[in-house]
Amino acid sequence: MKFLFQVMPARAVFGVGEIGRLGDEIDRLEAGRVMIACTKGATGRLGPLRQALGERLVGVFDGAEPHCPQPVAEAALERFSALGADAVVPFGGGSTLGLGKMITVRTGRPMVAVPTTYSGSEMTPIYGMKIGQEKRTWRDAAALPKTVIYDPALMVDLPAGLTATTGMNCLAHAVEALYPKEPNPIAADLAERCIEALSIGLPGSVERPDDLKAREQALYGGFLGGLLVTMVGIALHHRICHVLGGHFGVPHGESNSVILPYVVAYNASAAPNAMDAIKRALSAEDAAAGIFDLAGRIGAPRTLLELGMPADGLAHAAEETVATLAYNPRTVSVQEITELLQAAHEGRPPSEGMI
Repeated sequence: MKFLFQVMPARAVFGVGEIGRLGDEIDRLEAGRVMIACTKGATGRLGPLRQALGERLVGVFDGAEPHCPQPVAEAALERFSALGADAVVPFGGGSTLGLGKMITVRTGRPMVAVPTTYSGSEMTPIYGMKIGQEKRTWRDAAALPKTVIYDPALMVDLPAGLTATTGMNCLAHAVEALYPKEPNPIAADLAERCIEALSIGLPGSVERPDDLKAREQALYGGFLGGLLVTMVGIALHHRICHVLGGHFGVPHGESNSVILPYVVAYNASAAPNAMDAIKRALSAEDAAAGIFDLAGRIGAPRTLLELGMPADGLAHAAEETVATLAYNPRTVSVQEITELLQAAHEGRPPSEGMI
């Protein structure tokens, strides 16, 4: 057996009510002046964090936006400096967590992350910023939080749409971990468990928002998905989504929801073991169809058309994807990726061999 195994250090605190330990985690870092980062929509949900931080909290930056535009990052850094903060607590999904990473990388000050979606971004050293019309990404161990607090109770008021789309983002991390550039059976085992947890937790969370057992399964999947990105990286699926977000403003979770089953169908012939793992985890007869059906069950978008992606931009997106793709188990061409995007634009049911 041959494999490559590497995991960056991270501390995770998981469980209902564990947000109460936020102050203790800050104290562990010998920090005393905390800035919370979040979106404007999240400010009304900060009560548990405020209570746990007490006098340690010196201010809030509530301007986080999707894809972390450069002006937003600069404004957050200015706010952090003006407050004299020595730690940042991003509270939210991938966009807010990315902003927290930017702050901790630029300032060298520690971060304690409190995710409220299932994107898994908090466990990865990957962060990005939209500069002009381009979404640029970096990978840096300094971007990792010192601690992540996972509290399923913070998820009960997460809207069904965000539950679905951030869950599909996480599912994509697990799928791509099944066909990494270097063999990694440990990642493969975790990826299958991640897919299984999401297949249980996401429908339960959408159908019964206050079901803490379902939320716990979905959040555990989110944790595993983020860990898997750290272990093995990304492939064609996430490269497409980054291009769609940077050039066309397509939200990341939504693009993940649409694109994933088509990339799985495209890669099926090159990654048969991965397809078997997906089918087992979803109890499905076809990997791509199983993912497509799960997206429909939880109400996630399934066409690029409904996301406002212009049809005349598909070829350009394909060209950019192929030009910037680092790895994929199946060789890609501009024509094939254009066909993939056209199928996703129309929402044609995905199947192996369709492209």
